[in-house]
Amino acid sequence: MAAVAEGEKSPPRPGPDVDRDQVDLSWLTNGLRRRGLLRPPRPPTASAGTTSTATTGEQSSLPFASEVDTEVDTDRVDFGWLTSALRRRGLLRQPPPNPGEQLALFGPSVAPPRHRQIRWPTWRSDAAPGIDTDSLPATVTADPRARLLLFAAVFGWIVLYIHWTFRQHNGIGTPAFDIGIFDQGVWLLSRFKDPFVTVNGRHLFGDHTSFILLPLAAVYWVIPSIKVLLAAQTLALAAGALPTFLIARDKLRSEMLAALLAVAYLLQPVLGWTDLNEGFHPDAFEIPLVLFAFWFLLRHRWVGYWICVVALLLVKEDVALLTFGLGVYVALRHDRRVGWITCGVSLAYLATAFWLIIPGFLGKGSVQSNRIVFGGPTELLKKVFTDPGAVISELLTRPRGWYLWQLFAPVGFVAWLAPSLLLIAAGPLLVNLLSGFGYQFDVRYHYSTLILPVIVVATIFGVASAPRRDHKGLVGLVMVASLVCAYLWSPTPNGRVHPSIADPGSTAAVSFRRAERLLPEDAVVSAYYGFIPQIAHRDEVYMFPNPWKASNWGKLDQEGEPLPQADRVDYIFLRSNLDPDPKAVFDSIVNDFETLYRDDEVQLLRRRSVSPEAPAANEVPASTEAPANTEAPANTEDPAAPQDPAAPEAPAAPDPGLEGSG
Repeated sequence: MAAVAEGEKSPPRPGPDVDRDQVDLSWLTNGLRRRGLLRPPRPPTASAGTTSTATTGEQSSLPFASEVDTEVDTDRVDFGWLTSALRRRGLLRQPPPNPGEQLALFGPSVAPPRHRQIRWPTWRSDAAPGIDTDSLPATVTADPRARLLLFAAVFGWIVLYIHWTFRQHNGIGTPAFDIGIFDQGVWLLSRFKDPFVTVNGRHLFGDHTSFILLPLAAVYWVIPSIKVLLAAQTLALAAGALPTFLIARDKLRSEMLAALLAVAYLLQPVLGWTDLNEGFHPDAFEIPLVLFAFWFLLRHRWVGYWICVVALLLVKEDVALLTFGLGVYVALRHDRRVGWITCGVSLAYLATAFWLIIPGFLGKGSVQSNRIVFGGPTELLKKVFTDPGAVISELLTRPRGWYLWQLFAPVGFVAWLAPSLLLIAAGPLLVNLLSGFGYQFDVRYHYSTLILPVIVVATIFGVASAPRRDHKGLVGLVMVASLVCAYLWSPTPNGRVHPSIADPGSTAAVSFRRAERLLPEDAVVSAYYGFIPQIAHRDEVYMFPNPWKASNWGKLDQEGEPLPQADRVDYIFLRSNLDPDPKAVFDSIVNDFETLYRDDEVQLLRRRSVSPEAPAANEVPASTEAPANTEAPANTEDPAAPQDPAAPEAPAAPDPGLEGSG
């Protein structure tokens, strides 16, 4: 009896009957009772299964004594209605499983699992087509090996690509288009100046509505370096592995399978070339933002979803094509109101960007509209109704088919098992396929950043749509396909397409650094295409032969004409050996300039009317020997030509003669 009495004094341990949704207010009720402000609780009542003995004053329990009614706890307030509603909407985590229930699953002699269980709320609409959420486990076992694999893959990818991109820049290998454009624009913003970019003669937001660059201007206050852009792009692309892992873990209920799919994401050719080939593009931020938007919507966390959608629209005006498709998907599969609002916001922003923002900064509509086949969007629409066969023939050309192959082969075509997901990217994909600009249907350039994340999510849903016993096999297929395609097409250290990384110790790089020291920081300069990113932190820097002969300048309505800014240029910074067209312009103005530095690689000239601001002691006489042609090679290869999968090559630098930054 002593043991029983002692046990009655100890509080009961949490069990399956403990209501976690009740709040204990006994401290308040006891205080009120002591002050006579609240009646004492009623004594417990006994059921028919309990008898009292007058002699002992104690209750004697019959065999069915467990049915005795216990005291109703009047000191607890039930908030179950509120917590249940919050859990149904994904705003509150599900309660952890009861320890007693877990032990019952494994039997009395089996210890519970070592790894903690992660319980995920599930909605039937979240599942991939054809999959029943009831067949999936309600919890996921945390796997330290999977998390270590994910961390190692992301960290290794970041280190490799930061090393490559920084080395490329230090070796004078980054191009004016497009990293030089964004570097000058962000630098001007950081100095609170009008971001009119003289590299291409357009306002930074008149080319594209890339307002996502504004936070980077604040970073330039502390670190005014072009490497901020390079590092931000690499980190953003690598960050996409995290939502890939989270989405796959929710769908497949396995952290190891999710980690493998995240590794497959990092092996995609689009990802590597986006980071390495063009220096920097804000389009790179689209990939992680789309993936995070998917994760938030699948868990019905609408605040996070809207943050991602708004941030996406601030990257570029054409993102509205994808967010509109995303809104349709959300309306049909998740939340009708959120989905249709997403569609409306997307269309409104698309119209505002093309009819108000870009014309307001540029003075005319987008300069990119002439890239559409058949002469523009109006002519294309006419062809659709008058000659649809011509449109279909254009879509089925070999370069475009090869582009589709390189998009889907790295995931083993598993994404095709979830066609409803792929339809979200139909708008951006059609824009690329209907473009006459060859770079848009080439995985080596940045035009696939809206398509890749949708393919990744569709791949996850494709795996989830299969029976659970086939998940490992499908993930294995994706991994093998990713590894093979990374070896064939991605910029990888031991792949068939090893990237051409500039050497900072090369003769050209050393010569450039010597000449750069003679260039004043605030001088107005016209420079060679490859030198622009090194000297873009100034109010005016032009890409030669601008401004003496307009080339890829402004609204493209002055091509070949001299610009009024020519009289303001004080310095010319070029390669020593020029191609015929820029050499003709150079020969026509060289008498107005004097040579400050010249060797076999570079030459720096100063206008004769400019007072010397730097010593010319390091002048080197012009070499009498004809130097090797170190001018940037012209992109003689047709970018629309099909690539040979048997002998892939690293892409040439983007042609400065192509229109706009894209």
